[in-house]
Amino acid sequence: MTNEKCAENVQLKELQNLYSRPLTAQEADFAAQHLSLVRWFLHEQGLDESEWFDVVIFRYLLSVKRWHSQPHLKAYSFSTIAVKAMHSAVSGERRKQMRRVETVSLNTPIPRTNGLVLEDCIAA
Repeated sequence: MTNEKCAENVQLKELQNLYSRPLTAQEADFAAQHLSLVRWFLHEQGLDESEWFDVVIFRYLLSVKRWHSQPHLKAYSFSTIAVKAMHSAVSGERRKQMRRVETVSLNTPIPRTNGLVLEDCIAA
């Protein structure tokens, strides 16, 4: 295994550990103090809080853990790290939504067919 592959595996393991462990007391206090950043982000992006809060909050909390446990991230402001992570979470959710199968009703009119519905096209 190459050194590059080993480094990727180590980073993946560290990230998995961050996901699975609870916030420390210090991280929980920090997250609570900066929670307004989540609401600011949602407002700035024009996202409905009731629909998008759950999408971004988990990435925000992961950002808190990363910022406290990975010293090289201290070179950036916490808001920079968190906003980039929340952008990523929103982008990922939008990609996931675009892959979802759309449910249609057999009683839905087919556009430009003078009222023809899908049910009319099915052989009995």
